[in-house]
Amino acid sequence: MITEALFLIAYLILLPIAFMFPFGGALAYEWLQYMPPNSVYNAGAFSNLSLIIGAVALSLWAARDKKVIPKPTALFAIFIIYALWLQLTELVSIVPNNAGHDQWDRSYKTLGFTIILSMMARTQQRIEAFMWVVCLSIGNFVIMGAIKTVLSGGGGNTVIGADGNILGERVSFAIAVTTIIPLIRYLRDYATLLPMTKRNKMAMDIFTVLCVLATIGTQARTGVVSLGVLSIFYFLKSKRKLMFLMILPLFGAIFYFVAPAGYFERMNTISDTQESSSAGRIEAWQWGWKFALEHPITGGGYHSFILHQTGTIDNPAYLEAHNIFFETMADHGFVGLGLLLVLILGMIINCQSMSKRAKKVPDLAWAVNMGTMLQLAMWTFIAGSQFLADATQSMPYELCALSLAARGIVERRLAMEKTGIINNNLGMGTRVPAAIPGAPKPAIAGVPGVPGLIPNPAGPIGVRRPGHAPAPAFGVRRT
Repeated sequence: MITEALFLIAYLILLPIAFMFPFGGALAYEWLQYMPPNSVYNAGAFSNLSLIIGAVALSLWAARDKKVIPKPTALFAIFIIYALWLQLTELVSIVPNNAGHDQWDRSYKTLGFTIILSMMARTQQRIEAFMWVVCLSIGNFVIMGAIKTVLSGGGGNTVIGADGNILGERVSFAIAVTTIIPLIRYLRDYATLLPMTKRNKMAMDIFTVLCVLATIGTQARTGVVSLGVLSIFYFLKSKRKLMFLMILPLFGAIFYFVAPAGYFERMNTISDTQESSSAGRIEAWQWGWKFALEHPITGGGYHSFILHQTGTIDNPAYLEAHNIFFETMADHGFVGLGLLLVLILGMIINCQSMSKRAKKVPDLAWAVNMGTMLQLAMWTFIAGSQFLADATQSMPYELCALSLAARGIVERRLAMEKTGIINNNLGMGTRVPAAIPGAPKPAIAGVPGVPGLIPNPAGPIGVRRPGHAPAPAFGVRRT
């Protein structure tokens, strides 16, 4: 009763914010997707409130906010085409009894929200706020999961997210927890909404360790694979490889002493194709391939694997896809699979290009790091998704949306650099006057190397060195 009342109070505070600031409503909607009222706050009577605040936020954004098409436009177009294709395949579904309705319902909401998110997140601070919501929402379960792991070794029915949502199953939870680790590292180094003091940075380091512990506690082999892939890519991308190699044995020791009895025996079965779980995955993939060959264009529609009926009449059963790519191939045909692969590959290339282009401007250092960390997060998710039976999970689409939004910010900043307009944290720009022949160039705030100014870590507005007259607003020297 108390948690229900506290939830309702928080919701009633956030609802007016959604009317005044639509992106705030979008953040509230995301919070409730990872922390549903019915299972987290025992507020089952208010389980649909997330739809209300989401509808308010998106409606007001559509009516009032400035619309910015993310770049690259081609990747944004693929995002939209993929979402539309999934809706088309459901219209011609051959799955009986509307069995794929729940997956379809979750899919169109997820894709619609993330596509709009890529347009709403127009600033670095908005992207960062979204990352905070995702990390802290999942972190709510990470803390308890890490404690259970240390005390009891965890287990498949204890170290999970909220019952009834996308994190309510241990494999999905393990993948989500490992995927947010790169986002946590980005926030540790480049957060602007929260001052990153030494104490706060230490808290983020502890948060990272708790994520590793919670992943171990799921006892999901998928979690080990995801952590392994993340470690390899983090090492390759890291500029402090020696420090990484020194810290890695510490994580190995934690892993060894915290993992419960029998854990390593279970992990040893990952490559055993004769083990029952592995054999079941291979059987599912073979069936999915054959089914896709029979329905190559549109597939069978959501939940196609239910068509592989096994068991008895009294106790029917069916195969699980155990892989988002085989699931997409069977549900939406080779066209749907191709669009998904192009979307993911395009996102990774987009992040690489963004990091490369952002290096040209010193005050875009955050974008360089964000491009790297979003890539790491996507590679981590891809590794785990090889054993995930849920292609509707929101994490990869959120990563795509964030990469599109961040690339758009970088491109607008580079365009301002060319035209002589310098952007600042408030989203406004100041045009630099045209140079007069023989006169010194005007000083631009926050740009290293300009006489009389030093960069300001809080943003691109410069701070004048002692002994000089105060600089005018927005960092343009008076002439």
